[in-house]
Amino acid sequence: MGKKQTFLLIHGAAVGGWVFKDVADLLKMYGHEVHRPTLIGLGERAELSNPELNLTSHIEDVINYIELNDLKDIIIVGHSYGGSVISGVVDRISHRIKHQVYLDTFLLEDNECIMDIFGDERKEKLEKLVKEKGRGWLIPREAYGRYHPYKVGHPWKCFIEKIKITGKRDDVSGSFIDCIDPTGYEHLIEPKKLGEKRAKDRGWKIYYMDSGHIPMLKSPQRENLVSILLKIAEKI
Repeated sequence: MGKKQTFLLIHGAAVGGWVFKDVADLLKMYGHEVHRPTLIGLGERAELSNPELNLTSHIEDVINYIELNDLKDIIIVGHSYGGSVISGVVDRISHRIKHQVYLDTFLLEDNECIMDIFGDERKEKLEKLVKEKGRGWLIPREAYGRYHPYKVGHPWKCFIEKIKITGKRDDVSGSFIDCIDPTGYEHLIEPKKLGEKRAKDRGWKIYYMDSGHIPMLKSPQRENLVSILLKIAEKI
């Protein structure tokens, strides 16, 4: 067994830390410390959702979690929307991060928001949903596929706030994991391609998984994901 690492797993839009439960349990079996917090306003913290929550809110939420738990030398993993969150976290507290992992997501640059890379068609569709079914500030739960009791609406400001990146993020090594089956998430194809290119331009290792967008909840995809994370943990 290799060196014990500290993993911090950051979930995507509309869900919560619960999506990483099985992955966390498997990583713990290999002797690693694992954290899977839920972002404010989502999952079991949905009662805290409000019109003012944005990407910065979630970045600061994760930073607070890290500092309150005095986590150091972290392998931070961001899935989907969580990739944008970890970019801000790594840039702000790079001294606590050992490695950053982008799981089937995108890689924002300074002064860029998620909708900038999703394109006008997707933006217009979501804006319509927010206006008609999300009280003007929430992407409704039904925008996120099949029903699940722990899925909730996601604050719209998270997707339109432009991130601030100073450059310290690029002082930390990184990896990019591409789940190659886009079924049901075709709108992510181009943003992910751009994210992968940006990762390659930084000299990061690219991993490919024969999986759909959410590998954490199905077998053998979750085990394959854990295998990749263990490889990353061994190499850094």
